[in-house]
Amino acid sequence: MTQKREITIRVSEQEFAMLEMHCQAVGRTKTDILREFIRSLGKLAQNAHIYPHRSGKARPEA
Repeated sequence: MTQKREITIRVSEQEFAMLEMHCQAVGRTKTDILREFIRSLGKLAQNAHIYPHRSGKARPEA
């Protein structure tokens, strides 16, 4: 099993309310929503060619 790490963040009242309303609307926890968002960052970065390719070199521009 992968070791879990804990993250503490500070958000404004408005940001907290937005997250809470979204969670209630979709019936999911804040942790679940934030984990999904973090996972999506990897996909976005790969599509934007931000992370180096497996060879260690940056991906060539299309």
